[in-house]
Amino acid sequence: MSTTPVNPVAPFSVGDARKAVGDLFKHNPFIYWIDFIACWAVGMFIYTHGRTYAAKLYLNDFNIWKVDWMYYPADISTTWILYITFTIVAALLYYRIAMFIHEIVHMSGRTMIAFRFFWNAFCGILFLAPSFVYYPHLDHHRRRHYGTERDGEYLPLARRGPKQIVLFMLHPLIVPPLVFVRFLFFTPLAWTVPGFRKFVHKRCSSMIIDPTYCRQLSSPGSERMFYLQEFFCFLWLAALVTYVAVTKKTLPWPFFIQSYTTAVIILTLNALRTLGAHNWENDFGQMSFEEQLLDSVNYPQNPVIGEIWAPVGLRYHALHHLFPSIPYHNLGIAHRRLTKQLPADSLYHNTSQTTLTRQLVGLWKRAKRSTQN
Repeated sequence: MSTTPVNPVAPFSVGDARKAVGDLFKHNPFIYWIDFIACWAVGMFIYTHGRTYAAKLYLNDFNIWKVDWMYYPADISTTWILYITFTIVAALLYYRIAMFIHEIVHMSGRTMIAFRFFWNAFCGILFLAPSFVYYPHLDHHRRRHYGTERDGEYLPLARRGPKQIVLFMLHPLIVPPLVFVRFLFFTPLAWTVPGFRKFVHKRCSSMIIDPTYCRQLSSPGSERMFYLQEFFCFLWLAALVTYVAVTKKTLPWPFFIQSYTTAVIILTLNALRTLGAHNWENDFGQMSFEEQLLDSVNYPQNPVIGEIWAPVGLRYHALHHLFPSIPYHNLGIAHRRLTKQLPADSLYHNTSQTTLTRQLVGLWKRAKRSTQN
């Protein structure tokens, strides 16, 4: 890693900023529960009917037939259109509920324990993304770790050429089968082979973007939760595979096909969001807090579109790095207060971007220039 220092920036008063948002750190359980349950229920409904269209396509039988109250069309092009539409809408809703994992890892102590349990039971385990895989995210918020080799969520993409960005955007295609293998096969091996247990913990149990990242061993209390969530992921996959093997029906295959497609859509959206979350400029070691803040990006405009590609408050990423404990439903209020109350020369005003497209184009251009220098 290069030792060239980054340019110094003016100090930022966290205390002054906190005075403006001091009343916005309390979670509203009602908002969390309504948001999650509504998106989960509608998503499940749409996904189920989308899977039925997938079954029609898989079985290559396009006669009109009836399932429950819905009639499915005989025309293959209409079936394709409906299948794609249902799958995309379900993926967007699933993406939103999956991103509650970001809120969960920032909850401390006994904050909303019932919600955290419910989320893991009905989303984390079901999607093979239990909350324990995302706790390395907290390293991303440690000031001494941010942007260094100890930060699994950072790569200096703006300084490594466009090829690195392309490779990064290919990972959604391979992650679903890797996760399948990790929980179905690596889990029982890790229980029986102590040395392999350590490898799985350090190298195969983190939701990160840096493949060289090595997760630190957890505390005994965290380890118990680790094992419990891991066990239920294994149990869910084992039951699914057993059902397919015992029944020998073709119908489960549309489930796997649509599940893979949905996972790729979710992971691709999250990858694009990740590319837009930072400027990815740091290849120089430890950064100051001000440099970390300027390296992060807010998207206060276009709230409807923003909530699609960066749900659950993730479009306020610079603000989140400033105050990680503010719940997602208060981030918009906090941003407006800071914009209004901080001095005109505050560096916080330099953290906002207008659109994700502009940010991604800028990242691509900077990465391209890095190969020409």
